[in-house]
Amino acid sequence: MTISTQERIAILRDIAESWLELRKALFGLSEHELVEPNTVGTWSFKDLMAHITAWERLLIERIRAMEEGRDTSELDEAELDVDSFNAEAVRRQAQKPIDEVRQEYDRTHAELMQLLETTPVLTRDLVAGDTYEHYREHLKDVLEFMRSRSPSRRKHLR
Repeated sequence: MTISTQERIAILRDIAESWLELRKALFGLSEHELVEPNTVGTWSFKDLMAHITAWERLLIERIRAMEEGRDTSELDEAELDVDSFNAEAVRRQAQKPIDEVRQEYDRTHAELMQLLETTPVLTRDLVAGDTYEHYREHLKDVLEFMRSRSPSRRKHLR
């Protein structure tokens, strides 16, 4: 069943707003802060960007498979070893320069948004966990880091 145009717009708006908040926070960090280890658990914010990119890439693959009527069980989160998936996503990006990780982060998101504008399989249930809910979860990590580093950064957050 195809969703209404209004629902598609609402989903895209939720994704865009939460993405822009996260992007603004991440891109407000210095290069040193982006690559500093152990800022999000054992990860750096560069690792966090690689993590988000990997989940968006997986969502793109899942949507394309659904559009083509292919089995998506191997792409479903319930079937994945999430910890291994996350570790592999970070490992693949570890040696890349921060600028390359940023470009892939932006490029993958743009590809996802373009796909979501037209895909007939779009639903909130399909995308929420890999998009706006995921971005909001990690926005909290960035904001907490910024608050812990400097009270003067609070002005930047408003």
